[in-house]
Parts: sequence; structure tokens; C-alpha cells
Amino acid sequence: MAAPKPHAGKADYDLAFKGFHYPISRSAILNMGRDKGGLDREVAIILAQLPDRRYENVDEIKEAVRDVYRARGVQDDDLPV
Repeated sequence: MAAPKPHAGKADYDLAFKGFHYPISRSAILNMGRDKGGLDREVAIILAQLPDRRYENVDEIKEAVRDVYRARGVQDDDLPV
């Protein structure tokens, strides 16, 4: 059975990452996401699964997001970030 394709897209993640100040912790990422409201549900679920560490820039967060999707069996061609 093929892995499900992500429902969230690049624009959903761009919105989620907007306004971050680095370095940023996973808990700060989740809090800012909740405070913004309107985030895609899938984005919130994926961000909650990020490793609990500090991220130095948006590229580190995007790579961690890609790792979460890959662990779920999503192919690189289907990654939203």
C-alpha cells in the first residue's frame, strides 16, 4: 500500500513558520502556531512530532519536518517543504 500523500502544502508551512525568531525551541514553535490560529491541522500534527530541540533557522525546521514525513513513509517527491 502506498503511503498517503500530504494534504498540507508549501503555503501552509510558510504561514506556520512566519514570524519565528531564532533560535527557537519546539515548544515555542507549537505555541506560536496555536497563537496564530488558522494553521492546517496536518501542519500542527507534524510540528508536534518534531524532535524536542532548538532550531537555528527555518531550514533546520524544514529538514526536521521532512524527516517526520519520511518516517511516515511519504516519498520525497510528495514532501510539502
